[in-house]
Amino acid sequence: MNENIARKPYRELEAGGRTYLLRLTALSAVRLEERLGMSVYKAVERSDEVKVIAELLYALIEGLKPEFTRQDTYAVIDDYLESGGTLASLNREIGEALEISGFFGQASPESLS
Repeated sequence: MNENIARKPYRELEAGGRTYLLRLTALSAVRLEERLGMSVYKAVERSDEVKVIAELLYALIEGLKPEFTRQDTYAVIDDYLESGGTLASLNREIGEALEISGFFGQASPESLS
């Protein structure tokens, strides 16, 4: 496998015929923690709750699209589910977006020295 292939700095989510770019920025992470009263990591542990899924998704979308509203998030979830997705698959998409954003994953060897 070629390690030099550049990764996109976001994850694409298809729902309702639209493409949403998912990325958690520092600002959207702080706002998420303020809304939920817990860390991003605790929120992921509780991602079996629809409220938490919605807040995580909202934070990921607002990171690249500040004009997006929390209310819009519920329509995205409904569109995703209506197109055959499940909450489990949406959670995987959210997890991948968080990893791309640098919140999860393995540290590179260079960062440990």
